[in-house]
Amino acid sequence: MEKKSRRSFLEILTGFIGGIISLAAGIPLIGFAISPAFKKGESKWVDLGLADRLKNSRFKKVDYTFTAKDGWVKATKKRSVYVTDAGNGEWRVFSRTCSHLGCLVRWDAEKESFLCPCHGAIFDKTGAVVAGPPPEPLQKLETKVEAGILYVKET
Repeated sequence: MEKKSRRSFLEILTGFIGGIISLAAGIPLIGFAISPAFKKGESKWVDLGLADRLKNSRFKKVDYTFTAKDGWVKATKKRSVYVTDAGNGEWRVFSRTCSHLGCLVRWDAEKESFLCPCHGAIFDKTGAVVAGPPPEPLQKLETKVEAGILYVKET
C-alpha cells in the first residue's frame, strides 16, 4: 500500500511540475502573439503640402497617403481632409469621415456646411452637428507648420 501511495504522489508531482513548466513557457508565447492587438496606435505627422500653396484656402479638399502599422501589418492608407487657412499662421483641418457611420462628407460652399450623402447629416463650418444622426462633431485634426510645410497629426 505504501508503494501505491508513493507512486501516485510522484505521478501528481510530475504532472504539477510539467504544468508549471508549460505555463511558464506558454504565457510569454501567448503574450507575444496577441500583444499587437492591445498596443495603442501610433500617431505621426503627415505632410499635407506647402503652406504657401494652401494660403487663403477655404475648406479645400486635400488628399494624402501615409504608412500605418496595424498589428503585424504595415499598410499604405489614403485619406482626405478639408483645410482652411484661419489666418495668423493658424489652420483648421477637418476629417472627411462622418461621426455617424464613417461616410465621407463633402463641403457645400453655397450652404456653408459639410453634407453627408448617406443619412442626411449636416455639419456647420466649425464641424458641429446641425442635423441628422451623428453623435459627435467632425474630428478636428491637430496641425503644425515646419519649414513652410503644413503637417497634420494622423492617429
